[in-house]
Amino acid sequence: QIGLNVASLVDVTRAFIGQLTGVLVNIASSLGYQPWPSAAVYGATKAFVLNFTEALWQESRGTGLRVLALSPGPTRTEFFDTAGSDNMARGVRLQTPGQVVTTALRTLDRRNPPPSVVSGTFNWVMTLTSRFTTRRANVLAFGAMTQWQMRSSGPGH
Repeated sequence: QIGLNVASLVDVTRAFIGQLTGVLVNIASSLGYQPWPSAAVYGATKAFVLNFTEALWQESRGTGLRVLALSPGPTRTEFFDTAGSDNMARGVRLQTPGQVVTTALRTLDRRNPPPSVVSGTFNWVMTLTSRFTTRRANVLAFGAMTQWQMRSSGPGH
């Protein structure tokens, strides 16, 4: 995950950023905004994608390249099956890929788009929690949510 979400992103960006025009959208995640104990490395790499892309947004202003960090939450794709964590998606309202793409396109259609956007109202609200509570409270709350989710999606569910 670190190689793909951090090192490869930096390497590819460094190789091509000077040649790009139009739009660059990097996929972060709503987990990049908060600590999620069962997905610590994933969330940390997506926090990197978010911060890296927001910095690129500023660096690219006035160059003709528009940059956006897109942070979807759980989305109806093969991600959970491939990651071996299909139980984590149980009981969670998944967005469709179309909803996520629509969020990105609507954001980019704005006259002055922001450097990042969270797709989905519930996901956006969840990212706000980290701004209004302490870091300790966030870790404890998301840890409790993780434990509840694992219990509720265990055998027989």
